[in-house]
Amino acid sequence: MRVVVTGAGGFIGSHLVEALVRRGDVVDPWVRGARRGLLEIPVETVAVDITDSNAVFGRLEKFAPELIFHLAGQSLPGRSWDDPVLTYQVNVIGTIQLLQAVRMLPRPPRVLVAGSSAEYDDSRGDTPIAEATPTRPNSPYGASKLAANNLVELYYRRYGLDLVRFRPFFIAGPRKTGDVCSDFARRIVAIERGGENMLRVGSLEVVRDVLDIRDGISGILRIADAGAPGELYNVCSGRGVRIGDILDIYCRLSKMLLKATPDPALVRSLEQKVRIGDASRLRALGWQPRFELVETLTSILDYWRRAPS
Repeated sequence: MRVVVTGAGGFIGSHLVEALVRRGDVVDPWVRGARRGLLEIPVETVAVDITDSNAVFGRLEKFAPELIFHLAGQSLPGRSWDDPVLTYQVNVIGTIQLLQAVRMLPRPPRVLVAGSSAEYDDSRGDTPIAEATPTRPNSPYGASKLAANNLVELYYRRYGLDLVRFRPFFIAGPRKTGDVCSDFARRIVAIERGGENMLRVGSLEVVRDVLDIRDGISGILRIADAGAPGELYNVCSGRGVRIGDILDIYCRLSKMLLKATPDPALVRSLEQKVRIGDASRLRALGWQPRFELVETLTSILDYWRRAPS
């Protein structure tokens, strides 16, 4: 199958490209500029500005994909407060440019568009967040992803395109930065290499739905194969884990005795205390997660141990 992956140099995008290549697809990995990002296999990338309508349509017309995974975006909630204009340009305008280009193709392909769990309202206690849960973003990033989601749904209804949406929750694994799992691992490795034996932490009572990147990729591929046009799917484990429990596992995996110290600077404003997804709709497609949390954290720790100092 001929497949385009936008945002191919990112965390999810790079793992997805590699999975597609392994299964024998002809992949056109789109990256920003000349940067390969996190890709670890020798695949030829293509520089495409997702906000440039001519560049987007020209490349799609030339490559003629049968399937598109749209992952390109500004994906950091914190950065979205610093530069909300850029966040909307990439996440919303970029999605519009892709949708416009797709509908002008002689044979519009199936398109999977990545949203985010940040689109949803806060959880109520331990109630899992289903696709029908009300939306109420708490950052420009979440708001931009919700705006893109609404556009995809609108283009599906207006033009009958084969569009499918999915919302990843907290997907974790090697190569990722900026999340608690990778932050803990990097600090532990620094301690193991002779750094200060002090691990500064934020709130340990926050609960998150953590899914291994390998399970995340298999879920996204399952949606591509069996998801219904116009539908929305959560990509999550359906289980919540305390940040404190993640820290406890890392303490057991560490080669050094760790001393955790609370740091108020690491507590985020508007922090959503509990975020657990409902994976029922994805599981109904025949998907099941395979990796346990300790396997995920071990893979992340090993990745940073292999990284240069």
